[in-house]
Amino acid sequence: MTEVHARPVPQAPPVPRVAFLDVARALAMIGVVMMNVTVIVFAAERAGELAPSTLTSAVDTGATLLMSGKARAMLMVLLGVGTVLAWRGAARRGQRPMVVMVRRYAVLGLLFGVPHLLVFDGDILTHYAITAVVLAPMMPVLLSGTRRRPLAAAVLLFALAPVVELLMPTGGAWILVSLVPQTLAFFCVGVWLARRPELDPEHPGEPSRLPVRMIWTGLAGQVVGLTVMFASDLLFPMEVDADGVPVHLGADGLPVTHPGSDALVSLGGSLSGIGGALFYLGLVWWLVNRGRAVSRVLGALAPLGRMTLTVYLGSTAVFLLAMSPFEGEVTLLGQYAVAVVYFVLTAVGAHFWMGRFRLGPLEWVWRSLTHLRPMPMRWDAGRVPPDGSSRERGTSVHRAAP
Repeated sequence: MTEVHARPVPQAPPVPRVAFLDVARALAMIGVVMMNVTVIVFAAERAGELAPSTLTSAVDTGATLLMSGKARAMLMVLLGVGTVLAWRGAARRGQRPMVVMVRRYAVLGLLFGVPHLLVFDGDILTHYAITAVVLAPMMPVLLSGTRRRPLAAAVLLFALAPVVELLMPTGGAWILVSLVPQTLAFFCVGVWLARRPELDPEHPGEPSRLPVRMIWTGLAGQVVGLTVMFASDLLFPMEVDADGVPVHLGADGLPVTHPGSDALVSLGGSLSGIGGALFYLGLVWWLVNRGRAVSRVLGALAPLGRMTLTVYLGSTAVFLLAMSPFEGEVTLLGQYAVAVVYFVLTAVGAHFWMGRFRLGPLEWVWRSLTHLRPMPMRWDAGRVPPDGSSRERGTSVHRAAP
């Protein structure tokens, strides 16, 4: 009988992971899920069953100020970084990067995003997958020429976003389409960041002041963004009656706003979002680089940052199972407590899981379907995982962030 040999799978040389990216990804996902936990089911305060206490208001306001919008913006920038890393990995393996990228995000949207959207209308995976597919044909242009080219594309897309949102029909799936330019802009900022020499793990350069510049630029972006949104209220005040009720209501019962106000709010939200993303990314990068106690604490989140798809979808399942039977009864503080417990348990679980396996459970499914073959799951004997742990030798290897 003639033996049939499978075509060998192209292998690329391993590339060291950039420590701060995994930590930042974990923190961004924590922020996103902390915001989701309060909208998956109605809390007692939101359902009108309980008056919010001073502590509840303080915690909810603090969490909103720290995370709302900023965590999602941070995640979008990191997804832009991830597209570049995946693109380069496919090129090293001799594959066609654009084909792999389209298949990668088609799988993400169809297999994970759409089913998740059916049970939770706050899903982000479907929208991100659509945006990444649109981004794919832009990648050769964004990865060539000057490193500032992706930033120029981001500026144009941020300016275009309010126009697209005004022209698109409201409601339904059109919301996903209308937000594509804005999300593309965040992705382009991530492409710019990934092209920086400081993030090249194969050619680490001298210590950079980029993290500090990102912190100050991010703070400035947030101030400008909030100023623009405040200006929208001054320039286009909403007309209300003597009781403070908006005079002009649409067919959906929501207040009708001036198109100029909508444009300024959209632009202000973009500036505030990108400012928050740059601030947090720069801060995490700077802290990880310092190599002190806080760096070690943050480094413990790196395994969680390598399995964010599993953590994200798992959070929806856990929150629905734990709180749906008690909708309108669970307090806001109770919801936040459930989220905190979930992340403590998943952070511990991720540490043990990633010490034994290369990928998270759902990440393995995603990667295998993307490459149309089962991916290796367990670490090779004697090989040190990216977190530096080595159970066999009892030693640790620390990879310095660039």
